[in-house]
Formats: sequence, C-alpha cells, structure tokens
Amino acid sequence: MRINAKTLQLVKNCVTLASGESPHKQSDTNSFIQFGTGIGIFALLLFTVSGFFTPFARAADLLFKSNFGAGISLGTPYGFATKGAYQDITGTDKETGYSWPVSALGANFSGVQLITVDPITPSTIGDYISGEIRSVTGPYGEAVNELYQQVKITGGLGRAGSQAPLLIRRPWTIGDVNDLYITYWFRYQANLETQLDNTVSSANWRSQFTLKTGGYNNTGEGDYRMSVTVLKGLDGKLYWMTKGDNAGGVFPTRVDYWQVENRAVSVPVDKWFKFEVYWHRSGGTDGRFWAAVDGKVIADYHGPNMGDYNLPITRIFVSNPYSGGHVSVDNHITGLEIWNGFPCGEGESCYSRGSKVYLTIGE
Repeated sequence: MRINAKTLQLVKNCVTLASGESPHKQSDTNSFIQFGTGIGIFALLLFTVSGFFTPFARAADLLFKSNFGAGISLGTPYGFATKGAYQDITGTDKETGYSWPVSALGANFSGVQLITVDPITPSTIGDYISGEIRSVTGPYGEAVNELYQQVKITGGLGRAGSQAPLLIRRPWTIGDVNDLYITYWFRYQANLETQLDNTVSSANWRSQFTLKTGGYNNTGEGDYRMSVTVLKGLDGKLYWMTKGDNAGGVFPTRVDYWQVENRAVSVPVDKWFKFEVYWHRSGGTDGRFWAAVDGKVIADYHGPNMGDYNLPITRIFVSNPYSGGHVSVDNHITGLEIWNGFPCGEGESCYSRGSKVYLTIGE
C-alpha cells in the first residue's frame, strides 16, 4: 500500500485540528469552523485508514498456539500395545505462552500416536517411526522449531500400515466440536511426487488432515470422517481431494457423502506452505467444511456433515505422515494455531496475516 505526501499531510492536519489548534493561520471565526470540520474529516480518515492498517477483524477466540518453541519437548514412547504406542508433547512454549498438552476442546490426549504395521517393542519402535523437535529454516528464512516425523516401514507399497498422527483426542461424552479453525505451516518432502505411485492400487495418496467422530455404543467407533488428502493422478500430477464419508469406524463398507477435487491449486513440494481448515457441523444446509493452501481455497463444501448416528468429533488428526506410497513418509510442521471460528472474517483466509507487510510513504 502507498500513501502519498498529500494524504500524509492531511492526516497530520487532522491530528492537529483534533487537538484544537489550526495548522494554518486563520481568523478566530474561521478557526472554530475549521476545527469542527477537521474533527469530521479526522473521524472519516481514521475510519478509512484503520481499514487499511487493520489486517483483519477477529471474530473468534484463540484457543491454542504453539511454534514448538523453547520449553516444548517430545517425550519417550510409552503405553505400548502390540502395534502401537504414544508420545507426549509437554512443556510451555516460551514463544506463545501456551502449554502442552492442549487443554482446549476437552482433550484428554494431545501428542503423537504411533501406529505400526508389525508388532513393536520399545527397542524396535525407532525402526518404524522416529520424531524430534528441531530447529530449521522457517517460512521466511528465519530459524524456527518444527515437529519432524518420519515413517520408515509401512508394510509394502499400497498397504499404508504405519502412521504417526499429531492427534488431539477428546471424550465422546462431552459433546461435539461444532466450529473450529486450525492453521499451521507445513512442508512436504522433496520427493513427494515419486514417493506416491499411481501404478499400484492404493499407493497414490498421502494424508494431510483428518477428523473422525466416536462414541457409538459407548466405544471409540465413529460414524463420520472429513479429510484432506494429496493424490497423484493418472497424468502424474498431484492434486487435492477433500471429502466427507462414513469411515469413522462403525461401518465395514465406505460411503462417500461428498467430495471436492481441486487440481487448480498446486500442491507445494519441498517448501513451506500455510494450511488452513475450518468446519461447522450441522445436519442441514448450513454445514460447512473449508480448507485453503497459501490463501487459496481448495475446498468449500456447504451442506450436511453429520453421520447416521450424529456422533461427536473425538479425534482430530492435525497432520499425519501416512501414505500408501513408497517410504519414507516425512512430516514437517510448525506454527500451530487453533481458534473457535474464522479469525480473519467469515470465510476469509489468514494467509496474508503471516506475510510480511511493508508500508511505503511517498508519491
């Protein structure tokens, strides 16, 4: 945005007039008239200029924010089952002031769930999945901390037997998550295009974001899922697929209720991009699921997004190194934010908020 010298001078004059002094020598009568006029102009300019300088009007509350900064650590795997374990994320992020585990949303777990294709032990889990919080070069060339994960053994091409979701889990007894907005910076591995294989069944996909319901018969089984996935088409190009289906755990046969295929917005590879997702749950036409990449909308579905049993959301897979393609499957994530609605205006992307803004004053 550019502000020329005349506009700048007018703003200065209005500030002076608001203080009760005239910027120009005038008679007493004219000064009084000029002062009153100046107040009106000042108010108008203040309203107008504030529109330029205010990047967004927050219509939502920030529930959680973490850059995985100093004070945050990734714990040792624990709670081993035959084919899985858990990893806690703990500490207070000194950059944001928020602490792990996440207390918002009534969460009873927020960390990494480790799921393996084969039985594992504490001594072998590292052969399948590894993770760490480390310092890297961030989206604007600055040093940032990221949560880095790598899935090394999946059980064969197209099988997708291992995964490590960054998971927020909550009880089904406390109600639904009706409105939520999540954003973070993410980076895919450099060889994503060859890691996905469109010549083998179920080997051409890679998960980005997923949520599932739960609580059927007082169990963890759910009736609905919404997800964002990267696919590799028959033409060899990557594209986005967003859908709502019944793959929450109850039903043996999957039914796709809606889907949005987007080939216009490119899938960034080996570079940071801003991912945003929002949903409003409803059984009617006001239901919504919205997602954007670097400010470009990849899906904006309007309509019902409840399952057959109206079960609440119990599992939010914020990101997940999960793919049917070749190993390894890598995850790079930082700058996580969770809001209870669109923070930048209804249906508006917050991508520009993360961009560097410059103000030039001159002709």
